[in-house]
Amino acid sequence: MRKEYSASYSPVDGVDDRDDTNLLDSYTETRPLANFRLLRWSPWVSHGVLVSITMMFFVLWARSPSIDDVVLYSPANEAIESIGIIRFNGTLGTPSIYRGSPSPEIDAAWDRISFDARPIRMTLEQLLRTGEKPSPVMARYPEEYGGGYMATVEVIHQLHCIDMLRRVSWGDEYSVHDAHESPQDFRIHLDHCIEMLRQIIMCRGDVTMLTYDWVEGVKDPFPNFNIPHRCRNFEKVLNWVEEHRVFVPKSKVVRLEDNVDLPSPP
Repeated sequence: MRKEYSASYSPVDGVDDRDDTNLLDSYTETRPLANFRLLRWSPWVSHGVLVSITMMFFVLWARSPSIDDVVLYSPANEAIESIGIIRFNGTLGTPSIYRGSPSPEIDAAWDRISFDARPIRMTLEQLLRTGEKPSPVMARYPEEYGGGYMATVEVIHQLHCIDMLRRVSWGDEYSVHDAHESPQDFRIHLDHCIEMLRQIIMCRGDVTMLTYDWVEGVKDPFPNFNIPHRCRNFEKVLNWVEEHRVFVPKSKVVRLEDNVDLPSPP
């Protein structure tokens, strides 16, 4: 029995169903049905494709690093190694190789992590990757010592500032004045260190939570400073600095022919 379709596709009168022409007629009649099915399903197919594309972009967005995860380039980045979550020891009076009355042992401990700028070398390519641009005011090593730009890592400078404050806190126990610094210049140097430490602390914005405890004999709740922090392996950074340290006699650290002077410190 012949299936009925729309009038515009009705079979030709007087033609035998067994005629070859009917085969063509039958083929012609089924096409609108296929097109109809395609049209009926196309919105769902389109919707599925859009959902898939949306999910793909969402996954890529979720996996992309946030602005806080982006690490500024430094040649020393290769020395960065997380040692996980470390609980600080902030109990008042806890012994440490870095605290206590002035002694050769304590000074040696601080000197190991903070003494001297420990200059290293940066190539032009590395300098550009940090976001800086080469300038005639930048100090460079003589070609006979390998050339390159003089640099150091910030953490050494920060620890130098803390050590400077430590020494000042002991008053006359230390002769903290540099032989080349006047009392006024020393005060400027000290204030510089305080300001640098303020900026780095506020920049990092540590939001680790401190809890408070009741302590016998203490009127108000007392903060518990023994809290966990995510830490890096400082010894690995220090070793990297030592491995890349450039030893050049001070007499050779001079202005090169194309160097110019800044009118004041940057």
